[in-house]
Amino acid sequence: MKTVLLLGGGGCQKNGAAKAREKGLNVVVADYLPDPPAARLAAAHVRASSFDTAACLAAARQHRADGVFTLGTDQPVLTAAAVSEALGLACPITPRTALAVTNKRVMKGVFRAAGIPTVRWKLVSAATGPEELRGLRPPLVIKPLDSQGQRGIFKVQSAGGALEKLPETLRWSREKEALVEEFYPSDEVTVSAWVEQGRATLLTVTDRLLYDDPVHIGVCTGHRFPSVHMDRATELDGLCQRICAAFGIEAGPLYVQVLVGAGGILVNEVACRVGGAFEDVTIPYLTGFDILGAVIDQCLGRPVDTAPLRGFDCTGVQKEAAVPLLFCRPGFLAGQTPLQELKRLPGVLEAGYNYRPGDRLEAVENATARYGWAVVAGPAGTVRGRLAAFYRALYARDEAGRELVQRTDVFAGAAL
Repeated sequence: MKTVLLLGGGGCQKNGAAKAREKGLNVVVADYLPDPPAARLAAAHVRASSFDTAACLAAARQHRADGVFTLGTDQPVLTAAAVSEALGLACPITPRTALAVTNKRVMKGVFRAAGIPTVRWKLVSAATGPEELRGLRPPLVIKPLDSQGQRGIFKVQSAGGALEKLPETLRWSREKEALVEEFYPSDEVTVSAWVEQGRATLLTVTDRLLYDDPVHIGVCTGHRFPSVHMDRATELDGLCQRICAAFGIEAGPLYVQVLVGAGGILVNEVACRVGGAFEDVTIPYLTGFDILGAVIDQCLGRPVDTAPLRGFDCTGVQKEAAVPLLFCRPGFLAGQTPLQELKRLPGVLEAGYNYRPGDRLEAVENATARYGWAVVAGPAGTVRGRLAAFYRALYARDEAGRELVQRTDVFAGAAL
């Protein structure tokens, strides 16, 4: 029996452990938490951060891993590439490419060198003065170079405001610099693709809906397919091909986040992973391509079955999907809808909670406050009704019986 090391054991990685077991593999999970959800499906759990290359390398050696993979999260992509190279294991990207797609300093440099359109930006450190940001037009966004989950990201109204937030942003980083960008009024759109021999096949183009907060921006409340910008698919395809060439991406998953506004399509960031909005569930349903199975086969050096992608055109898909990512008002959780009741609803492919009764729900500042999630799908024209039925069944209440869930209509993007 072959062994795979799964980097990260959260809700986004749980399906990775399940899929690997389905393939007859021995699963070892590396996660710093004492009881991460994915570890309950694994043969072994190593208490190590998925950011810690040395600790994950030691775990891979100890358990004689035949492959290393991750999904749904950015920074472990670099760890997986480094561990794979050290042990001579298969990996679709090199550590150099992995660094470029996980560190925004390197990423922005690649954008600049390749002429890939992005917002105007500068690097800042403790030595930076407000006058050095004079070339950027406020409002501005400050973010860590090497974090994830919208930790340490703030929208500010001035250069001075960005520098005031710098210490808090650097709390979420291993770097001494941070990124400051111009805020670009836009719709956020994500493109998921599979790369083979350096060429990307677009799988989905989805709208990424955001939590309405004037300061803590970028927190996603849901995805929907098809995007309202499907008419830009040809342009997005061209961008993905340019990105593959610029970053040296020859194979594997590609996840591109773009901003669609009055100034055109600008690339926000690039990742070489399956997305964190349960694209491992939506992509097989919408396309017939088992992207998670492909990632696991790839890390073991096995051939990937790309037959479903031959001639595939995401603009012709006659299905739709909504992925509500659930958040709550602050309070103590006393009761919630039984999960099996939600999973029995029409069109609910999967659903899950990140909190249990007795837990305290905190105010939303980043994606770690996510209460739960669901994947609701069906033939074109059916999902809005199915989503409404899901919300009618869903409750999360405090000790006084007050409803805590903040409902969002994923198809309208407005609070219900």
